[in-house]
Amino acid sequence: MIRTPLAALALAVTQLASLAEKPTLEHLYPTAIALGETNTVSLTGKFDPWPPKIWSSNTNLQFNFPTNKGSVEISAPTDAPIGPALIRLYNDEGGSDPAIFVVTKTPHLRDTEPNNHFAKPQVITNLPTCINGRLEKNNDVDSFRLNLKAGQWLDARLDSHTLMSKIDAVLRLVTTNGYQLAWNHDFASFDPRLVWQSPTDQTVVLQVYGFAYPAGSEIVLSGGNGGIYQLGLSVSDSPPADLSAPLTENKNFTNEISEALGVICPAGDEDRFPLTLEKDETIELRVDAMEFGSDLDPWIKIEDAAGKELARNDDAEGSRNALLEWKSPAETNYNIVIGSVTHRGEEKYRYRLNLTKVTPDFQPTIEANNLILDSTGTNELKVTIKRLRNFTNELTIALASQIEGLTAEPIKIDSKSKEATLKLITKEAKPHNAPIQILVKDPVTNTERPAQLSLVSRSENNGVPQGYSKLLIETMDEIWLTIKPPKESAAAKPEK
Repeated sequence: MIRTPLAALALAVTQLASLAEKPTLEHLYPTAIALGETNTVSLTGKFDPWPPKIWSSNTNLQFNFPTNKGSVEISAPTDAPIGPALIRLYNDEGGSDPAIFVVTKTPHLRDTEPNNHFAKPQVITNLPTCINGRLEKNNDVDSFRLNLKAGQWLDARLDSHTLMSKIDAVLRLVTTNGYQLAWNHDFASFDPRLVWQSPTDQTVVLQVYGFAYPAGSEIVLSGGNGGIYQLGLSVSDSPPADLSAPLTENKNFTNEISEALGVICPAGDEDRFPLTLEKDETIELRVDAMEFGSDLDPWIKIEDAAGKELARNDDAEGSRNALLEWKSPAETNYNIVIGSVTHRGEEKYRYRLNLTKVTPDFQPTIEANNLILDSTGTNELKVTIKRLRNFTNELTIALASQIEGLTAEPIKIDSKSKEATLKLITKEAKPHNAPIQILVKDPVTNTERPAQLSLVSRSENNGVPQGYSKLLIETMDEIWLTIKPPKESAAAKPEK
């Protein structure tokens, strides 16, 4: 069979297209942009053919792919929303997992190499600021020189784990000759925060380094494309407000949502909060200590007026914090009691107590991140319903919007079922790449919620934490839907 050059080229293009795969996006660097700026952001992953298409939950962001493979120019107009957003790459074969990108008000610096040694640090002159950094390779250490006045408080906050990085970061503060002044490994999450008051006018060096996450068998300073971080630096004449808020103890909980701040001090101290509940009233009690950088490992319990323990909790949700949900058996007075698991107590053993009165409810979830459909066919999507506090109403599940060529008949879930399967039927559907929502509705209360996908995972493998326990964005209420173009006919007509 003889082929013309044009026909051969067309065949080659068709074969390459058939080999294309959906893109993967592992990391972005830098991970933030300020309003009014345009930055070139490098991409880590696989994205053939180049360039892919890009989507963000922050719809104001603008994107441009330069000729060079592996980077994208991101612009943030002055009206773009502030805060973290999700970014995906996609092509005709599907969409990547999302990565986190942050829009800020103030410009960011970048860590500038070489700054590996405390004797040759990067000089930071204007505070407050935020530094976009990356530990480029194993044994990399980023060092930053700061000038502090006597009595000033340095507040250094690092986001890395919360950005889906591959390092378990550490902050270390040293003098210009390397003498350690302070350090922190974990604070409210695996990410560190270092708060330190300078006793004199002096120059100090703040260092960032990290270990591999998830941890391996080898103990070595880790780095690479996944060693991304954002380091926020500020100084003030008083300690950070969130660590020095006035204490409020022995408060009556009378509102629908109540809060109190407390401290376990001295050792053996127990704090009591009186509470009056009606019969069958359900409350959720949450004790947060890690968010303060507190060393407190709290427990919480509920006692009746005679001091008898009715319910108790220690650790919850994979953390040291305590969480207790409890239903009152009678209309009477109770006491909420908080103490220390280790029986230790100091002024820094701070906590926050939140009380919420809760009612029967439901939480719809999905596990699928991407849904890839052929232009003609039938697929299934599983939706799980968590019924809370004896919730028994019937529910309906449906797509939030209509897509040409795609049908998904709404389905009903009876009062006891905890999962259902939504059938998605495509019939000569046009190519499609966009997020969609699966809506779950309670017709009785007219409450409607999108099924959510959790981005956090608190699993362990042989005692080693896996996944991410805390992220800047922890849930998505959309799923990425790809409807692939119709397949080309496998038979090629011979040419004369």
